[in-house]
Amino acid sequence: MNTCDEAVKAKRKIYITLSLFILVYFFSWKATLDTYSFWLSEKIGLDGVAIGIVFAVNGFCAVLIKPVYGFLIDRLGLRKDLLFFISLISITVFPFFFYIYKPLLQNVLYLGIVAGAVFLSMGYYAGCAAAESYLDRFGRLFDLEFGQIRMWGAIGSVFSAASTGYIFNINPMINFGISSAGALVILIIVLTMKIEVSDEVKSRIIAKEKTTLKDITALFRQRNFWTFVLYVCGVVWVLFVAEQQYPRFFITFYDSKETGHQMYGYLGAASLGCEFLCMMVAPGIVNRLGPKAGMLITGFVVAARFIGSGLVTSALAIGIIKLSWGIEMSFLLVSVFKYLEINFDKKINGTMYLLGYQSVNYVGTVLLSPLSGYLYEKIGFADTYLLMGGTALLFTVLSAVLLNNNRKTAQLTLNPRHS
Repeated sequence: MNTCDEAVKAKRKIYITLSLFILVYFFSWKATLDTYSFWLSEKIGLDGVAIGIVFAVNGFCAVLIKPVYGFLIDRLGLRKDLLFFISLISITVFPFFFYIYKPLLQNVLYLGIVAGAVFLSMGYYAGCAAAESYLDRFGRLFDLEFGQIRMWGAIGSVFSAASTGYIFNINPMINFGISSAGALVILIIVLTMKIEVSDEVKSRIIAKEKTTLKDITALFRQRNFWTFVLYVCGVVWVLFVAEQQYPRFFITFYDSKETGHQMYGYLGAASLGCEFLCMMVAPGIVNRLGPKAGMLITGFVVAARFIGSGLVTSALAIGIIKLSWGIEMSFLLVSVFKYLEINFDKKINGTMYLLGYQSVNYVGTVLLSPLSGYLYEKIGFADTYLLMGGTALLFTVLSAVLLNNNRKTAQLTLNPRHS
């Protein structure tokens, strides 16, 4: 077998391995989080404000843990230690929810909120972000497009969404058991995954020098960092904070909660199917138009979705609007990874994703989740979504002026002169 054939075989093998990893990972964590807000409200008995506090504390813990994960990813290079840790944490989700989280929420609410936030952040909220960062890194080593690997995560989410609503009506603890079983499969995949590339290829993606805290602090002196953060604050905050209690909004259009749960499961599966299809085509479009254009497309679609959600009055219309999730997530993730690759030094690639994108996103969760919960209770879902959609539109227009429009890889160094 010649060198070319060996390279093709290695590329095919790593594509299958990474695709299987992200498929099972998303199936596993979605099995828990897809019905998380239902579980908090209906099984634990929390109201909208309390649920908002739960998500805010979850977000606060994620904000603390994600930069640590990002720093570790950049320090570890191609080592998989962090993936092992995340897998082991995720395996314990069933016993944690059954023996620790549920009793604490019912008897010592705020202690339960903190315990759940730490656990979910290490295994899922920060864990998912770390998994995506590894996916991008390992994929680029073999010239694989992130979107065309990450799309299998959407398939895992489809399998979860199609079943979790139905299973929730039987016993929500079954979903947590499914998550634990899936995490065990993930651990096996990580154990058998081999990332073997030449030093030349490795140096193209992984910096030779170890990332330091000085490298991280240098980010805060770069104008490009802050313009990127502004986009995240105005668009990504709206998307994810609004999405948290979107299932509760959807089931208000049905006479029974059970029917709403099941229909939302089907809707979630359909929207994730759209995400899968969009992930296939998004890399080509973003490569052609540039990552800035992809991020702006995301912003306009987010604004349209939530303004539309505030105006329509039927479950069918909401369902059709919800399908735009596929466009939002595919263009957002593909564009963000390409934007970071082009505009920031490879020494802090993982840190930039988990700090500049993921952690900043979760700062929004901390700040806005209680406020959104309050607004849902006081003025209703529809008017709250109109406010959110208008905010996303405003920040998208600002980002059109402020974001860099680079289209080819010319990574900035960490020298402050690039501020």
